[in-house]
Amino acid sequence: MNAAARCPHPLLDTVLRRMGLRNDASLARVLEVSAPCLSKVRRGRAAVSAELVLRIHEIGGLPLAELRALLAAADAPAPAPRRYLRLTLGKRSL
Repeated sequence: MNAAARCPHPLLDTVLRRMGLRNDASLARVLEVSAPCLSKVRRGRAAVSAELVLRIHEIGGLPLAELRALLAAADAPAPAPRRYLRLTLGKRSL
């Protein structure tokens, strides 16, 4: 999957960067979890489990306080898409 098609996830993206890994498949191997599990987390179809947080902490070395902050960022609602208002003045459109 190319980078443009990948869904951003603050926790997973930070862990990938910190561990110097290139993709979710390599992260899944290092954390000893299934790749579909990480895919579901990235796409918002599954929550980040306590077990996954502990694995990231123990194997990746990220502090729990930072993991909590990243989880909060992942749970924040995505910004609403911008909608443009079409103004019409008589028969002219702007």
